[in-house]
Order: sequence, then structure tokens, then C-alpha cells
Amino acid sequence: MKTENKTFLNNLISIAVPISLQNLIQSCLGMIDQIMIGQLGSKTVAAVSLAGRPCFVMLFALGGIAAASSIFAAQYEGAKDSSKHANVMRASVFAALAVALVFFIFSLFTPELVLSFFTKDTEVISIGKNYLMINSLSYFALAIISCCSAMLRSTGFAKTPLVTGFISVAINTILNAIMIFGLLGFPALGSDGAAIATVISIFVQCVILIVFMIKKNHPANMKAVLLCKNDFSFLKIFFITALPAIGNELLWALGDAGYSAIYGHMGTAELAAVTLTFPMQGLTIGFFSGLSAATGILIGNELGSNNFDKGYRLAWKFIKICVSGCAVIGIFIFIFAPIYIDFYNVEPQVREYAKHLLWIFAFYLWIKVCNMIIGNGILRSGGKTKFTLFLDVLGTYGIGLPLGLLGALVFKFEITKVYALLSVEEIARLVIGAARVKSRKWIDNITHKNN
Repeated sequence: MKTENKTFLNNLISIAVPISLQNLIQSCLGMIDQIMIGQLGSKTVAAVSLAGRPCFVMLFALGGIAAASSIFAAQYEGAKDSSKHANVMRASVFAALAVALVFFIFSLFTPELVLSFFTKDTEVISIGKNYLMINSLSYFALAIISCCSAMLRSTGFAKTPLVTGFISVAINTILNAIMIFGLLGFPALGSDGAAIATVISIFVQCVILIVFMIKKNHPANMKAVLLCKNDFSFLKIFFITALPAIGNELLWALGDAGYSAIYGHMGTAELAAVTLTFPMQGLTIGFFSGLSAATGILIGNELGSNNFDKGYRLAWKFIKICVSGCAVIGIFIFIFAPIYIDFYNVEPQVREYAKHLLWIFAFYLWIKVCNMIIGNGILRSGGKTKFTLFLDVLGTYGIGLPLGLLGALVFKFEITKVYALLSVEEIARLVIGAARVKSRKWIDNITHKNN
């Protein structure tokens, strides 16, 4: 038992720590970026936040593709069969580029239409329009990055996305300071400068990842992907698994965009307050994202090796770790929320709203992260993407959005009450998801279906 626990801990650290560190670095530097933009006022904060929503939605759709890719890559690793990795990569790249193309067309050619969904403030739309158009130039590179990172993490190269992610966010932060405020002789471009910096940093990361996979002769590098033959039997199984995951992430992200629309129509101050909480939320969720990824990979390895009982035990072990960790982090958020909010150059009312929103987030944190562990890690490790789709659609569209609309538009609650009300959907998802884990119906070895 001691040997098993030691092996588990070593595997957990080797997978979770690099992923969590990457997300923490991105969130920390993203927080710095947000504070920089926050010096330009509430209107710009709101505009940049809304202009980033299409990319946010797209990243979740790409996350669904990456999730399917990770499921197969992890189980093939457990089955000691790396020959299929190029097929997995080929399918995921094709799907990711198709998704990126759709978002690129809407963001580049109809930016005002997209932004008008979130707000009626013409000044906010005017500021956000250029940011959205410039940022859309990075979408195809983001698609490649998503596929490469998922494959590398699932095949024992979790440190590589960490390093490239750090390089990217460092470049982004430095260029943000230069281009937003006009340092080193550059003109002060404001929010447009922030968008340009983002595009440059993303392209740098994409190039580095592709070069690394070719240099290391990874079985899923771009050369292998281009040369491998189409395996239509595999493609069928891949997309049967991937489409619900893509739909899951896409619908969830669209629902979250719907939340932003609710906040935006409540007022620019309310939207700005919610936006100020995003870096802190991203920092916290990013910290636990490594645990979520490790859950899917390590349980997937066991299921691929037909060690079903061990996979089931690991599921509950991850849930216990989640609850304990969230209790500690939640206390820190309660304590440091007022200090964090004081960094922004916004109106007192916006600061007060943001502080209370962070306290509510801290209360719900353990529930949110447990849902992430169960949905993105445990259930998907057995290929049960249809159930996770059902779970998220029920929570977001059946509970969250209706309650948010009632609170904001019918009862005219203030922003903190609306946020607390729509977060109730997390509780429902946890009850149903935990029951599914206990039932063991998610346990399956999907690799034999392509043999």
C-alpha cells in the first residue's frame, strides 16, 4: 500500500504540478495584464472583457477536442500502444482548425454584432471592436497549441506546455506594458496594444511547440500527422467521443457568455465588477486544473490497463484531495479579496461589488472544483462525454441561466444576489455527478473498441 501511494503521489506531482504551474503563471500574469488595463477605467475593462468572450467560448470548444484527445492518448499510453498517437493528433487538429475558422469569421467580420449581444453601451462596443478583430488573428495558432498541449501532457511531456506557456505569458506581459502605455518610444495604443501583444505571444508559443515535437520525434509530431494514413474506423470512434465533449464545452461556454450578457445588461459598473474577479477566479481554478488533468490521465491509464477497481478508488481519492485543498484556498480568498480589489483604478461601487462577488466565489469554490474533477476528470476518463454534456447543459441552461434572468430582469436584484442565485446550479451538478461516480457506470476501456 505504501508503494502504491508513493507511486500515486509521484505520478500526481509529475502531471499536476507542471499543468497547475502553467495555469498559475498565466493567471498571475493575466492578473497583471488586467490591472494594467484597469488603469484605463471601467469602460475599457468592460470592453476588453466582452471582446475576449468569443475567444473564451472558442477555447472551451477546443478544450472539448483536447479532452477527447487526452482520453484516447492516456488510454493508449496505459495500453502501451503509442502507434495510434498520430491518428489522435490528426483528428484533433482537423477538428480544432474547423472550430477556429468559425470563430475567426464572426470575430473579424461582424465584431459589433457579436459585442451587441453583451451590451448596449456604444462606447464599450467601440472600444472592444478593434480588440476583438485583432485578437481573432490568434485563433488558428490557439487551435494548434490546444492540440499539442493535450497530447504532450497525456504522453509524459507535461513540462513542455509549462515552459512554452511561461515564455508566452512573459512576452505578452512585457509587450502589454510597452504597447498599452507607450513605453520605450512606442505609441500608447491602449486596449489595441493589449490585443497586439496577445497575438504575438500566442504565435511564439505555437511555433515553439511545433518545433519541440518535431525535434523530439514525438509519435504525434506534425511530420507523423501528415504522413499517417486515415484510419476511418478510429475517426468514427474519436468523433463519437469528441462531439459530445465539444458540445459540452461549447454549450457551457455559451452559457457562461450568457451570464456575461446578463451582467452587461444590468449595467457597465456591474459588468466591470464581475470582470475584476476573473483573474482571481482564474488563478484559483488554474491552481486546481492540474489536479483535474491528472485525474483524467491517471484514471485513464488504469482503465486502459483494465484496472477498474483501482481506477474507482483513485476517483474518490481525487475528490477528497479537492475538498481539502479548496477549504484552504477559500479562506485565503476571503482574507485577501479587499487587498486585491484596491489595485484597480475604478469607482468605489465597482470595488465594493467585486469584493462581495469574490467572497461568494470563495463559498462556492469547493463545489465548483469538485464538479471540474468529476466532469472533466473522472467521467471523461471512461469516455462518458455524453453524460457530462447532459450534466452541464442541465446545470447551465436548466438552472443557472433561468435563475440569473429571473434575478436580474424580473426581481431586479443587485449583482451580488444575481451571482449567488445563478451559482446554485453548481450544487445540483455536484449531487448528480457524485451519484454517477458512485454508480461505477462511467468505468470503461475504450481502446479495445478500435482493436
